[in-house]
Amino acid sequence: MFGRLGRRRSETLSARADDQTERKAAEDDVLCLLRAIETAAAEVYGRHGLPQSPGHYRRPADSDAWEPLGDALSPAEKWALINGAPEGARWRYAAHEALGAHSDFPAVRQASALLAACHGLRQRLTQTATITPQDLADSIRLGEAWRRLVEDAIYDQATLGPLHFLPPDES
Repeated sequence: MFGRLGRRRSETLSARADDQTERKAAEDDVLCLLRAIETAAAEVYGRHGLPQSPGHYRRPADSDAWEPLGDALSPAEKWALINGAPEGARWRYAAHEALGAHSDFPAVRQASALLAACHGLRQRLTQTATITPQDLADSIRLGEAWRRLVEDAIYDQATLGPLHFLPPDES
């Protein structure tokens, strides 16, 4: 009788370990896909002159280039940078995923939205909270948007040359 109880406990522990191993493998797969999506979105950023590396950036009033800020800045230091800008200056501060949110190019705005969605999903996954139906819906939308981004990159105007019209053949 005691042997059978001991066996069930070890089977239960083994099943829990298998479940944890499967969950870890699934999380690794999801994180790998998130990295692939972030890489594709960063490539769009790069084609349009935006930084490709995650982090926080600032753009001074006298420049169009984004400068990286140290990741070790405290929230108080970040607010000091924002509040220290002259009144009416074009100085701007943003996280990597928000840099392209107001771009004139739809592909850059889409890349920015993808980066923001990846960032949010990654945070929820690392908090070990239960996955909600909204998380699943976001994941599906993220996959669809990534597919469109990759397909559109093939036809991106920045990579194609100008059109050449030739006169019709006079035969």
